Amino acid sequence: MELNLYTHPDDLSDAEAKGKTVVVVDVLRASSTIVQACENGVARIIPVATVEEAAKLLSTLERKRTLLGGEREGLPIDGFDLGNSPLEYTEQVVKGKTLIFTTSNGTAAITKSASAREIVLGCFLNLSAVVTHVISSRAKKVAVLCAGNLGRLSLEDFVCGGHVVDRIVDGTRASTVLNDGAVAARALANALGDVGEAVRNSSHGLRLAELGFEDDLEFCSKVDNYVTVPIVEDGRISPQNRRRC
Repeated sequence: MELNLYTHPDDLSDAEAKGKTVVVVDVLRASSTIVQACENGVARIIPVATVEEAAKLLSTLERKRTLLGGEREGLPIDGFDLGNSPLEYTEQVVKGKTLIFTTSNGTAAITKSASAREIVLGCFLNLSAVVTHVISSRAKKVAVLCAGNLGRLSLEDFVCGGHVVDRIVDGTRASTVLNDGAVAARALANALGDVGEAVRNSSHGLRLAELGFEDDLEFCSKVDNYVTVPIVEDGRISPQNRRRC
């Protein structure tokens, strides 16, 4: 298995994504929020890169059954129903609804991976489930894509990605070849005992704490809370393309 890790979306070209299984990791908070929404019965999620795309798409759908969710600079977007806190995405709010979702980093990483063979969403909440899915799929080329923060490395994504790499290497019978990013992230993940500390002390985590989202940091640090693996197919996440591992 060729197993590479990229620190932010600008590192992954269309040519490099093509034919690969891409695991998009955005711990704070897009991946965590999408996993939470899936667990709570959202009908489908449509990730888009821009606010303008979200508004245009909304005009084609039934408003009563559609939610707009996302953030810019960590804060809810004016006119949207929901922000990017996973704690907002309760069963009462999202069950049976279509969610149009745009964030500063996570959905940009998803759309950047469009040429991939398969796109899965990973975070600490579904860490083991993602690893199980990747191994069972017998993918020969895997890219762990950290969403980062506005084109820069994010500690929490890098550490989570390192745990994905480490568990795949330990869990597969296939020989694995790692790029430098995967080697470095795996080493750091093994050196840090408390993932919550990495989340809280990351620049992104400190910024969210300043904005009043301390509860999100705690929630997004939980490991293996869920067994859902959201999979993006044709630009959508729906019940038909979620796996429970």
